[in-house]
Amino acid sequence: MDLEAHLGARLEAALARGTAICVGLSGGLDSMVLLDLLARAGPARGHRVSAVHVHHGLSPNADDWAAACAAACARLGVALDVRRVSVERGAPEGLEAAARAARYAAYAARPEPVVALAHHLDDQAETLLLQLLRGTGVKGAAGMPELRALSGSAVALFRPLLPIARSELRAHAVRRGIAWVEDESNASKAHDRNFLRHEVAPRLDARFAGWREALARFARHAASAEELLGELAHVDGAPRRPGEGLRVDGRLEGARRANALRAFLALEGLPMPTEPRLAEMARQLYEARDDARIRIGHGGAMLVRHRGLVHVAGGLEAGAPEGTAWRVDWRGEPDVDLGPGRGRVRFESAVGAGLGAGALGGADWHFAPRRGGERFRPDAGRPSRTLKNLLREAAVPEWQRARLPLLFQGGRLAWVPGIGVAAEFSCAPGAPGLVPAWHPAAPECAPD
Repeated sequence: MDLEAHLGARLEAALARGTAICVGLSGGLDSMVLLDLLARAGPARGHRVSAVHVHHGLSPNADDWAAACAAACARLGVALDVRRVSVERGAPEGLEAAARAARYAAYAARPEPVVALAHHLDDQAETLLLQLLRGTGVKGAAGMPELRALSGSAVALFRPLLPIARSELRAHAVRRGIAWVEDESNASKAHDRNFLRHEVAPRLDARFAGWREALARFARHAASAEELLGELAHVDGAPRRPGEGLRVDGRLEGARRANALRAFLALEGLPMPTEPRLAEMARQLYEARDDARIRIGHGGAMLVRHRGLVHVAGGLEAGAPEGTAWRVDWRGEPDVDLGPGRGRVRFESAVGAGLGAGALGGADWHFAPRRGGERFRPDAGRPSRTLKNLLREAAVPEWQRARLPLLFQGGRLAWVPGIGVAAEFSCAPGAPGLVPAWHPAAPECAPD
């Protein structure tokens, strides 16, 4: 296969022209080939190409790998960022998983909207085998997608080499004289993936030619099936965006009930429970009386049913006292990160809506939580009222009220999610304004 032509076609199909791309560069064969391909194909389509090397510090050769990446980038004229991370060797999830989590956290923090990774056909086949051996469902059988949003960030992961066998990448590297480094841990069969690669794959090669392509084809079919199941879950009450809540219908039964609940948990970034556990969670959530107070702990968060909707509560909502102190200043940025577990607030320009531009000149704009006793006047023609009563009338669940990020100007309350902008800060008709929107944080999950 002509790898340059393939990559060019995937860039045209998957990304808008001019999108900045950062290569996740380990220094190994696969990522060095991807760097070489993108450095030549990207600029021709308006893409600014950079690279990031995540230095885990776990190998005695880690500094040499970083140096190899720097040399390759210098030769190709690509800017490189070496990002050092700290990985706990005794992490309960295991060293490999902890290193991967640190690596993906570094990707999520990139300013570029796209991080390109060099996963290929062999990786996809190994991933599917591992998932099947672990008893995965349809979602896990779909393998790795070519393009997906990285949870909790504005970054998308792009894997343009998924149809390409590693043997083709090696042949390309040899033809182009591309140097790469070998991670000594890849030779250890202690890791499940390495065991499959060194022990199982050669046996399959000898008996079943094309098994990698067959598994990749099955993964594509599973991805299509998962998409259809997702649409059915939405019909049955699962939301399309995190934070919106699962609509429970007591008439729903069996597989459709379980499918909707699974889709909701996945959307909120929570781990999949075992089949018996899922069935019990569904029974409690779907069969409870309308006035029942249902709270189910799962995956470090709390599922709370309120007025026919199931919400995910974590951090403050799970039981921290109202008034837990925090503060984030706002200086007019269009996107404000509120800190771990609190999500972010994004501002969209508007006309005649939101915060009036003329009211934004004062100092001391900041976000903070409720402390109790706040008053708010959403209507200029009416007196101020207690925020507690306004939230109750807006049907904001009690467990969610303590986590709301309130926007203040000095000591004055200017905006409340779900309620709106205070009258004294509101935009006049026809005038420019900023409309704030709160995007709650979903609990973290391990990336694929």
